[in-house]
Amino acid sequence: MISLDWKERLVLDSQDYMKRKIPVGDYDFDIIFNAYPERIDNKIPRDVIVLVATTIASKMSKNYDQYKPFLEYIWDKKGENGKLAFACIISRFVRKNPEEYLEYIKPYLFKSTQINDVHVILEKVVYPLLKKTGAQYFDILIQWIRENNEIVSHSIIKTIVKVFKNDPECIKKFTQKMENRWLNANPYLIKINSFYLKQLQKIDEKMYLALYDSYKTTREPIFVEILTGGLSVYSPLLESYFENWAKSGNARVKKAGVTGLKFLTKKKGS
Repeated sequence: MISLDWKERLVLDSQDYMKRKIPVGDYDFDIIFNAYPERIDNKIPRDVIVLVATTIASKMSKNYDQYKPFLEYIWDKKGENGKLAFACIISRFVRKNPEEYLEYIKPYLFKSTQINDVHVILEKVVYPLLKKTGAQYFDILIQWIRENNEIVSHSIIKTIVKVFKNDPECIKKFTQKMENRWLNANPYLIKINSFYLKQLQKIDEKMYLALYDSYKTTREPIFVEILTGGLSVYSPLLESYFENWAKSGNARVKKAGVTGLKFLTKKKGS
């Protein structure tokens, strides 16, 4: 909890920074909060960074293009504090023009090599947007998932699953959008779709099992491989489906069926 005195000081210093420092290209925003006396694990508390960032964002004009150098600088040069501030600032703008700002944050998301960097963008920018709009931006996020970045893809799926808890109607919509792209899945997307099925099982096992049931007669190798990778629970019905695939004359279907059957047998005995 930030004391009232310090809250007032941080707000005033943030406003002064916006007025005097950013226009002349002085982007070292640490000056605003370095004197704050409290630390958590030797770090400035997140609440302080959020307060500073939201105050800065409130003073930015609608023409955010003039602030791009500042935003790029704090993301690239200011460590965890800069990345958190970046995400908080963008979260204010994304509500006004979601598609434009989603496109803007995409390069930052994909150049990140640390999961915490990806997480801060998704938590502060994407998740609040999804909570408000539901399925409206699923197509954009699915395109991101398809861009062969496993860290980003897993994090996006986990973020969307959080939305499911607040809006169960989204589960079917997102599942169908993922499922509609199964046929052309490459090995990377087979893994990602399998990962999604495991997340689906955790949040709606009934839908998870119904999806497997809908494919019980398929002979398409990609479908069976996705379903095999997505196994996470035992069910007698699942066992019967995989027993059938394990007898297939198609080598890929048979291999996936045998692998799935081994998993289910082990799960059954545990």
